[in-house]
Amino acid sequence: MPPHRAALDAVATPSLNIVLSIRDDLQRYGLEGMLRSLREVADCHPFADLTSAVDAVRAPATDLLIVAPGGTDLDPDSVLHRVAAYGVRVLLLLPDLDSVDLNRVASLSGASLLCSEGLQVETLQQVLVAMGEGEVHIPAALTRALLQLAGRGLGDRQAAAPAPPRLTPREREALGHLVEGLSNKQIARRLHISEHGVKRLVASILAKLNCPNRTLATVRALREGLCAPVAAHPAGRPAQRSSPGGDVRPVPSATGQAVASSLTNGW
Repeated sequence: MPPHRAALDAVATPSLNIVLSIRDDLQRYGLEGMLRSLREVADCHPFADLTSAVDAVRAPATDLLIVAPGGTDLDPDSVLHRVAAYGVRVLLLLPDLDSVDLNRVASLSGASLLCSEGLQVETLQQVLVAMGEGEVHIPAALTRALLQLAGRGLGDRQAAAPAPPRLTPREREALGHLVEGLSNKQIARRLHISEHGVKRLVASILAKLNCPNRTLATVRALREGLCAPVAAHPAGRPAQRSSPGGDVRPVPSATGQAVASSLTNGW
């Protein structure tokens, strides 16, 4: 067994109940087979149409909805947006990185992204493990493009409304950890509060920043210096996070000049 696969198998992760929505029969059968081969997956319910998949998501045991979006699936009034608004974790399966409509993908706040082109079972397993721990997966190449898109959008809004948002000290502290790339669970540990309390804080922050998701909020926080300083990492070295690809990337500080190429969160 390859060392990286053995390391993944050693991680204690919850079993996931997954609903799968893919129109293409061959792609759906292939991904279903990959999912059923993973020990992290307790059950998989495949559907050809999104409406039936969303109906199945209503079952309280569902942990994750995987969708290969097409047509009007990403429209603002689609059923996918409504189910995501209720807190269902969504993984968008994209055909390739070159054909991604960033504006439509970014509109689905909190969704993880994964490219289906050349997808390997090890990569799928890594993403599911991360999502099982409350993180959001975004490929590094798309993260850079999404941040550029976010910067352009924020620039337009800042020109129209330059007044800084009024954040409480607690919100500024939580925003600093959000900029670090921490999940809700990790922020809760740092602030010594419940994950539910962190969700309320994050919701308030996004509303005050007029940002639909954490990526946009991170960009605005770094541009405008909105978050409280984050405690230094032990030994004066910057905190680091291992990406699903295996390399280690620096986590940005509240006053940093760049955003990490892989953002995660637990929203």
